[in-house]
Amino acid sequence: MIDVAVAYGFGNENRYNLDTIPSNIQLSLYKYDLYLKYRDELTQNIIDSQTKVKVVHLPIDALRRDFDDTYQMIADGIVDFGCRHYVIHPNRKIGDFVNNFMSAKLNAILCIENFQWRKNKEYRSPLYIIERCIQEQSPQLRMTLDTSHSEEVWFDHRIMPYILKYTSVIHLSNRAKGVGEHMPFNDSRGELNLMAFINDLKRIHRWNGTIVLEYMEQYKDKIMKNYEFLQRLVV
Repeated sequence: MIDVAVAYGFGNENRYNLDTIPSNIQLSLYKYDLYLKYRDELTQNIIDSQTKVKVVHLPIDALRRDFDDTYQMIADGIVDFGCRHYVIHPNRKIGDFVNNFMSAKLNAILCIENFQWRKNKEYRSPLYIIERCIQEQSPQLRMTLDTSHSEEVWFDHRIMPYILKYTSVIHLSNRAKGVGEHMPFNDSRGELNLMAFINDLKRIHRWNGTIVLEYMEQYKDKIMKNYEFLQRLVV
């Protein structure tokens, strides 16, 4: 089964803030200080709206914090929202973070997001992330495949089944030279044929997981229509 969600952040300072809360969300905490500032308010807001938190995206500065801070965020997310999937960027110290996470024995799944090779992250490609997943041999360590961050080679039909085997979350958006990343997935300017990708996910790969629409701020007006459209596509 494929679930569809929208990246949503609480507070005007959060780049993923929306006027309304979708029925399914990736709660994008963005920065740790914003999480502390709005924690009680955003928790009550989500509970009142009866939205489902399918995924929590940990703050982009999570790896610069003490592990105990992030541990508490994950523990709160499990209790407050019943959410088990937590996305994190593969920045410096991700290896140490994974060690701490696996030792913590939380009832949660850590999903490491891929970035382009040129970004020079600690885990530089999907294969680095998969290698760590294989090393741990645990269902608690998985990958988040971000289509906008993925070089075209990873979409090859001979490679994609291997990548999807270790993927629990997909960040769906397009990209184009001269325009940027995290464009609407069906934008006519996009370099990636994501309509075909979604069809393959469903019919060929029979993938199960959560697809999250994660767009840049200038495309906020498109995200809810795309959300409804994608929900129909994956049925």
